[in-house]
Amino acid sequence: MESGFSHGRYITTSKRVGDYLNKLHFNSILLSLILLLPGCIDGNDDSNILGTEYKDPPLAPDFTLQNQDGELVRFADYEGKVIVVAFVYTTCPDVCLIISANLDYVDDNLGENAEDVVILSVTIDPARDTVDHLSEWTERMGYEWDHLTHENASIIENVWNTWNVVVDDDHIANSLPPEDEMLRFGVLNPDNTSFKMDNKCWNLPDGKCYLDFDDFANSSFESAEIYYNMEENKIGDWQANEEWSWELHNWDLDNERWMKINSQNLSSILINNDMHFAWVASNANISNLLPGIDCNNFGWVMGTGSSAHCMCDEGYERPDGDWLSCVIINFENETNTTQEIDPHAETLGEYEIGHSTSTYIIDKNMNKRVSYSGIHWDVEEFLIDVITLTNE
Repeated sequence: MESGFSHGRYITTSKRVGDYLNKLHFNSILLSLILLLPGCIDGNDDSNILGTEYKDPPLAPDFTLQNQDGELVRFADYEGKVIVVAFVYTTCPDVCLIISANLDYVDDNLGENAEDVVILSVTIDPARDTVDHLSEWTERMGYEWDHLTHENASIIENVWNTWNVVVDDDHIANSLPPEDEMLRFGVLNPDNTSFKMDNKCWNLPDGKCYLDFDDFANSSFESAEIYYNMEENKIGDWQANEEWSWELHNWDLDNERWMKINSQNLSSILINNDMHFAWVASNANISNLLPGIDCNNFGWVMGTGSSAHCMCDEGYERPDGDWLSCVIINFENETNTTQEIDPHAETLGEYEIGHSTSTYIIDKNMNKRVSYSGIHWDVEEFLIDVITLTNE
């Protein structure tokens, strides 16, 4: 039975994967003999690395995610060990199967070095790779290392960003849905910089999400670790003065724009699941404030900065040249005449899951030391590199 990506980018058969796994086990005896040969493992700074070694190894970014048992796993806790990090997902039909098979081979052949090595698989499909699913999947596959995910989309997306992982959603069946019933609190500073805070609706009695406006605002700024005190007219490092003041706006759902409202009686404002607010400096340009709802409420934003783009709901699409909106699909005119550049294009070369992938080996000093790209790399050489770094 064949299985492949929805765009036909990758096609594989169970026989091919099975043949590959058989080859791995057949070579385990040969690898054991290789490791016993003089000079194969060099424990000094002149170690012979077989994979792609970083010239100036960067520090690997820290993260805290959940494993298949629902336990929190913090990357920094493994300082002093060699760490293998792979970005994969369980519904991948072929590429990730081979990467995971390689990791399983490494895990089975570490020998006396096992205590000095940690293997971590980080999902790029948290919508489907939930804790419960990963628990069932790893048990079925017989994989014993940590497979990491998180229920909060923004947390795991931040891991991808800090590790320069670009999830190419056009070529894999990845999904990163929005968190249900999210309320937005935005801020537009006097220098026209802005930021947003997205918060869950807590579904209180009477259809309310928070006790009142102050509860919503205080909760938002506290979770973002930003100083907030309107009695002092201060948000973060900005304090209003005689030249400008903070003005409260809410998002007009019908007209899709921010509207200034009266901020004299905040306790009277009820917060339900379609309320979005922003404090705006009176001397700022309101056009610099992020919208109250992403993608016209018909999708969600994936990526950040210049790579941000809408993932539109079924039946909707991004209009020509606008990567942050979703409009209903016009089946009468599907010709795309725009010459706009995909904001993803410049970052796809960093590390793209869809066309290719990279598996990292982190040294005991928490530096990205070695990278193996794609899937056509020698697992025996990978294992030799792992053991080499344990002896440094």
